[in-house]
Amino acid sequence: MARPPHIGLLRLIALFKLFKALVLLASLATVFNLVRRDDPAHTVLSWALRFHVDRDNRYLSAGLAALLHLNPKQLALLTLGTLLYVVLFSIEGVGLWGAKLWAEYLTIIATAGFVPVELYEVIKSNSSPTTVTLVLNIAIVVYLVVQVRRRSNRSARSGG
Repeated sequence: MARPPHIGLLRLIALFKLFKALVLLASLATVFNLVRRDDPAHTVLSWALRFHVDRDNRYLSAGLAALLHLNPKQLALLTLGTLLYVVLFSIEGVGLWGAKLWAEYLTIIATAGFVPVELYEVIKSNSSPTTVTLVLNIAIVVYLVVQVRRRSNRSARSGG
């Protein structure tokens, strides 16, 4: 099967998916590192000061409060959920890098499925990174749907 003409953008999307998997893994490692410390609040505050984040930042406060109040069951669920996302993003990324049609379909379905949740988060938090991620994910879904339809139409016209 010939390589699709949109391989460059497909690989860019693959890198985005793999980057998201890597960020999630790094976040998970950071959470585990923090919850094992004697005083995770002090550690996070020292990081915030080192990176010049305002101590009264509402995102920092909310994140710290949520992290510090996780019981072992919640931590296990957070870990499992995060690892499932890592696996999904990794499968999408590797499949898209190889220009696999199944990966395009998987990415369309999975990414479109997360759009309502991301939209809710944008409305609730109004943060720039969340908004950028939402816009990128919508663009990815639209782009892949168009490419899959084009490939399907070409295949139907050529009789394959």
